Amino acid sequence: MEFGVFQGAGVGPKPWDESEPKRLREDIEMGVFAEKCGIDYFWAPEHHFLEDYSHNSASHLSCLAVGMRTERIRLSTGIFNLCPPINHPVRVAEQIAIIDVLTNGRIELGTGRGSGSTEINGFGVTNEQSRAMWEESIRAIPKMWTQDLFSWEGEHFSVPERSVIPKPVQRPHPPLWVTASNPATVEVAGKMGIGVAVFNFAGPEQLKPLVDTYKNAISEAEPVGEFVYDKIMALSRMVCLEDGDRARKAFAKGANDSSPYFAIYFDTIPANFAEHADVPRPIPQSVLRQWTAERKEKMKDAKGNPGHGGFFTEEDLTPEFLHSQGFSVGSPDEVIETIKEFEAIGLDQLCFVPRQGFRDPLEQTFESMQTLGEQVLPHFRN
Repeated sequence: MEFGVFQGAGVGPKPWDESEPKRLREDIEMGVFAEKCGIDYFWAPEHHFLEDYSHNSASHLSCLAVGMRTERIRLSTGIFNLCPPINHPVRVAEQIAIIDVLTNGRIELGTGRGSGSTEINGFGVTNEQSRAMWEESIRAIPKMWTQDLFSWEGEHFSVPERSVIPKPVQRPHPPLWVTASNPATVEVAGKMGIGVAVFNFAGPEQLKPLVDTYKNAISEAEPVGEFVYDKIMALSRMVCLEDGDRARKAFAKGANDSSPYFAIYFDTIPANFAEHADVPRPIPQSVLRQWTAERKEKMKDAKGNPGHGGFFTEEDLTPEFLHSQGFSVGSPDEVIETIKEFEAIGLDQLCFVPRQGFRDPLEQTFESMQTLGEQVLPHFRN
């Protein structure tokens, strides 16, 4: 099984004068340090307009920044939005190819259609349009990389005969991924012969049906690219410290930081959409700010402390609970036992989220990653 780290770029509430550049720069340092810890992949997100939650609008540039300071670690965009009004497919192909050249063939194109209406409505795209836009683009991009002369006449974009350059150094082309949070997309990925990254937090027991769905579908794939890329990845929140109780306390401090934002911004998830289904899209940013503020108020405990009365309380975060949820939180031995559960269901890659909230000190993140690299990952290497 391979292992990755995910850059969240969560900066927290205003003011952002210091927190925004600090977090974006520190996340790059985290990617560089990941290679020193023996981690295989660095993943970076692309988000737009998601205040506080994630301020990284260019996943490919984060990958390039890490790639120029490393030699081995693989780099994956998680995601590069393929809706043509947001990122024209030719520009995606060009930019991924040049990153591939500059990093000596280490980039992988993770794709998707955005987290929800907050993002894509800002570019004039609706949730309903985005799926067809993504599918058209994912079929065209491999041809741009492999054909001498490329042309396209589609529903959502067209290109006259052109030479799309530069070409990537990976042959026949960089691997392709799509993010997914439901069985239908997992099955589509398998049928298309591309990797699938499950971007929701679920324990191994909940993930196993998705792994089975993907493996069954990819066994009969008709690849959109030049080869079948048989990989399924899932996320796991991670704090690994010598003292398991210290790791759990560190996790608890930031465990709920992003919860109110996730519930509002990610309205491609049916349960999130249902809460404000009657509100016409696009929703003004001022209204989104009001909703997230109301969410945060609901999550306060009787003493007014943030992060309680919501997703987790510190009392909930027992070793048994964390293990059942697939969170790699605790001592090295405890984290090993959790990872074994992911390994047992046939997962190909486990990608850790090593920074839990907006306030995690980078030094603690590095300590956790180093402990993971030295005392946990060797148990899963041949």
